[in-house]
Formats: sequence, structure tokens, C-alpha cells
Amino acid sequence: MFTQKKKAYYSKILGFKTIEDFEMFSKRYLKYLENQTLTKNRIMSGFFILVEIQKEAHKNKSLINFDNVKNPFIKKYANEILDLRKNGSGSLSITNFLFENHRVKISRGTIEKFYKQNGL
Repeated sequence: MFTQKKKAYYSKILGFKTIEDFEMFSKRYLKYLENQTLTKNRIMSGFFILVEIQKEAHKNKSLINFDNVKNPFIKKYANEILDLRKNGSGSLSITNFLFENHRVKISRGTIEKFYKQNGL
């Protein structure tokens, strides 16, 4: 139906974290629209399907991408690092926060690599 590049593009536009969520949405919406006339209400129902799938994706929000992460402290404090980043903290302030509160030294570059890997 779509190439992998298009799937990635559309899933990003629609706010899905993974391509599989987009595929699930497109299959559900296609089944919903099959064999019936196209009306405003049927199109609007597609938006409700979209919101429902996005909510399911946010339930799995705790899934953190640990590909190529060897630092055990990154794994231990991953939720804290990502929360600080979402709140607008930079990598240097996150490094300082981890050292002050947990006595852990993690380089700024390692933290930047980690949150870029997780889409922030």
C-alpha cells in the first residue's frame, strides 16, 4: 500500500510513535470505509479511530528505546532523563542534576545521544 518511507512520514504527521501504529490505523479505517457510502460522519469517525489508536500508543509510552545504550546509569535513570528533557532542561543541566541528586557522572554527549534516540 505505502512504501516504508511514506509510512514513516505519515506516522510522524499523525503523531504515531511507530510505523506499526500507522499501519493499524490505516487497516482499521479502510475496513470501516469499505462497502458503504462516504459521508461526513464516516470521515469524522476516522478521526475518532485515530484518537483511539493514539491513546493506545500513549499507554505504551513507557517503552524506552535502549538500542546501543551500554551505560547502566542511563538505563537506571532513563525516565528521569527523559522527563527533564521534556520539561526543557538541556543536557548540561541534566548532567548536573544527576550528579547532585544521585552522585552519578554521565557525559553530556551520552545524554544527548540517548534523548535523540528516543525522539526528543
